[in-house]
Formats: sequence, C-alpha cells, structure tokens
Amino acid sequence: MSARTSLAAKAPEERRRRILAAAVEVLKDKGFAGARIADVAAVAGTSPALVVYHFKTLDGALAEALGSVEDDFYTDLEHALPPKATAVERLRVMGELGCDTGPAVGNWALWMEVWVRALRDGQARALRRALDMRWRQMLREVVDAGIAEGSFTCADPGATVVRLAALMDGLAVQVALHDPDVPEARMRDLWLESAAEEL
Repeated sequence: MSARTSLAAKAPEERRRRILAAAVEVLKDKGFAGARIADVAAVAGTSPALVVYHFKTLDGALAEALGSVEDDFYTDLEHALPPKATAVERLRVMGELGCDTGPAVGNWALWMEVWVRALRDGQARALRRALDMRWRQMLREVVDAGIAEGSFTCADPGATVVRLAALMDGLAVQVALHDPDVPEARMRDLWLESAAEEL
C-alpha cells in the first residue's frame, strides 16, 4: 500500500495531523514564499486536494502550523514546571524553554514568516497579535505572582512584560540568523539576566 493510499485510509484527524506536520516541515524548509500546497501534499504523502480540504489555503496552513508549534511549546512548559513552582522558578523555566536552541529556535523561522506577512496581511497580523498576547499574558501572570510573593519589584509590570517578550523575539531572530554577536549558548543567559534586572 502506498503512503498516499495509507494516509487516505486513516481517520480524518490523523490525516489532518500528518498534513499539519508536513506544513510545519515545508514552511521551515522553504518559507512561505517558496512553499506550495503541492509541497505540503508530497511531504504528507497525500493529494493537494486533501490539503486544501483541511486548510483551504496556504495561509490557513501557516496559521495552523504556527498554532500547533505554539501549543506544543505550552504543553512542554506545563510539563516542565515543578508542582507549586514559585514565580522565580516559573520565569526561569519559561526563559529556558523559550530560549531553547534546539528545535524551538528552528520554529522561529515560522514566526519570521508571520512577521513579514503581518506587515501587509490582516489575517497574519491578527495571528501574530493572538500568539503574542498568549505569551505576554503568561509572562504577566508570572510577574504579578512574583510581586505578590515579594520576589519581584516592578514599577510597571505591563512595560516589563512587553520588553521581555520583545527581547526574546529579538534574540531569537539573531540566533536564527547565526549572528556571531549573539551565539546560541548566550541567548538564555542574556534573557534571564535582563529579566533579573527588570524584576
């Protein structure tokens, strides 16, 4: 049985999951400008018609691919947090996972695709906003918890959260671009040092 036939025989959710994983792979490899629905179908072992059925457009595949990568990140974060973690521990784990120089940084290529498209595309702009707000909300919860615990001192938590989120984005872009002034090994330390200064 061919890969295409075996995928077609699977339940719709399994088909969708495999197509989504293929979309992530293609978008990381070729970027949005170079990706085609046919590429996603080939990697998933299915037909372009099935990709369109599940995602409608390549924009739809990009949005869901980035959403699935983000969901995986938050699942990993939830598992990595020790029970009853303090705000300091939570912030450290968030920094370590967010600045992971393994597969997580590879996913920054997807973010860069969204950022570029968001300059001119309303759907991409809304997606970027929603995903940024999710991260900022989590940071804000940790900052507020740290202030309540007496671990953090912060005059303007909202501004601190925006700065910390923007710093992680900026560092990740430099690491993804292999900037020699921002080596992979330093990203986490730079972010955590800045968080300590902010808080």
